[in-house]
Amino acid sequence: MIRKLFILNLKALGSNFVRGGKKKPGAGKILLVTFVALYVAATLIGMFSALFHSLLEPFFSAGIGWMYFALLALIVFGICVISTIFGAKDNELLLSMPIKPSAILISRLLVIIAFEYVFAVIAALPAFVIWLTGGYATVGGILFLATGIFLLPLMALAVALVLAWLLGVVSLRLRHKNIIILALPVGFLLAYFYLFSNIQGYFGELVSKGAELAEAFRRVLPPFYGMAITGSGAGSKITFALWAALPFAAAVILLSTNYRKMLIANRGNVKVVYKEKPAKAGSALSAFVRKELAHYWSKSFVILNSSIGSLFMLALSAMVIIKMSNILLYADEIAPTLGNLPPAALAAISPVFLCTVNNISASLISLEGKNLWIAKSIPVPPKEIILSKVCTHLLISGLPCLAASACAATVFAGNVSDWLIIVALPQTVGALIAVGGLAINLHFPILEWTNEIYVVKRGLSAMITMFGAMGAIAGLGFAYAFLLSAIVPLTAFLWICAAAFAIAATIIYAWLMKTGGKEDC
Repeated sequence: MIRKLFILNLKALGSNFVRGGKKKPGAGKILLVTFVALYVAATLIGMFSALFHSLLEPFFSAGIGWMYFALLALIVFGICVISTIFGAKDNELLLSMPIKPSAILISRLLVIIAFEYVFAVIAALPAFVIWLTGGYATVGGILFLATGIFLLPLMALAVALVLAWLLGVVSLRLRHKNIIILALPVGFLLAYFYLFSNIQGYFGELVSKGAELAEAFRRVLPPFYGMAITGSGAGSKITFALWAALPFAAAVILLSTNYRKMLIANRGNVKVVYKEKPAKAGSALSAFVRKELAHYWSKSFVILNSSIGSLFMLALSAMVIIKMSNILLYADEIAPTLGNLPPAALAAISPVFLCTVNNISASLISLEGKNLWIAKSIPVPPKEIILSKVCTHLLISGLPCLAASACAATVFAGNVSDWLIIVALPQTVGALIAVGGLAINLHFPILEWTNEIYVVKRGLSAMITMFGAMGAIAGLGFAYAFLLSAIVPLTAFLWICAAAFAIAATIIYAWLMKTGGKEDC
């Protein structure tokens, strides 16, 4: 029974990628999904390859090669926790059948673990190949590394189960739950970027205090120290295996015995007292925008997975103003490594990259789900609904981008032309992503989802929009660096790109207003 349920859950999860409505996916859509998956995997593998290639020789030469694998364990663990998705819509149906709740639970967990292993292999494969080709590999090390990659997702899933339970309690009991739910991952991301932005400064201390650091790592993070196959003994390896297997087994046993109660329990919620207020008349567009924003602010995971770039834009704005002198000094230091790019170019590119991380409009059609018929049945022109979703993206992403661009222009612009390009380029990119993401979502909607997080985290249109925008920006950068730098000045090239983005956004917007609302979702 567990095998059958596992296969059914896997098929249902896979259908979320290639099938959004009642239409069966065609060969073209399946090929597109396959291409996007391979593109994402190749991007992640390239990123991890660059990271581990930069760490291998320095760590092993300094005698702290164990840190190479400890960092690998931390990265795999973090990716597995972040990539975990819970949610199903057929719990009541399955519980009404003569099926043991434990079988339902285990089948769900097996699907989650299967996806975690995919991400674990993507992160670990570059580290393994670089370690192997670097000449530091041993037979015993290879065997233990394979065992560690097998065990790490189990540990990650146990932690994810606990976090999901805690977040569930918080989301049901607190009125302002989004503040707490947002604070935890945002704080983690800020700490992560701060650590890696200062890794070069810490490297000398790592080399000089390798033994002390190893002992501290062993005491504070014993599971991950056990993964350090070149510096830990058999005891640490056994400890690592126990840390991975025992929490997972305990979580499965506890959940199995209480699974039915957890699914059917009514935990209640914070009651909101109705306060009578005078109704305010407004246009249909403003009503739709308010509806979109209300849904957006009520879903913390939507904020994190579709607009994390906006949070960093606001942080960038504050940092540019507060740390102005330090930023100017840092820009002068790194300029030679970047080919002495003009400060204005660097200031314009940073908000552009953050804009590509935001893919809000690429999920707004899918988030309507089975309630899309309500919007279609309202006696309002379809273009009003389409325009409201574009405006929602521009409000959430465009305003922080404008603030970040203006702050950067104030610091880095040397003349009026520099000031204008720093502000204009990110806005044209943001506008193109707003209309382009919505157009892609109209073509590839997911209306039959089990959980909204599938749409914003693994939806096809969201992935195409985000990775497509990143790929396009990177492609233009490489094209200029290797083909056009000797022909076109950088500032002129940025103006050409801004004009091209604006024209493309205008064309897609015109299509949305004319035929976008007629798309059969």
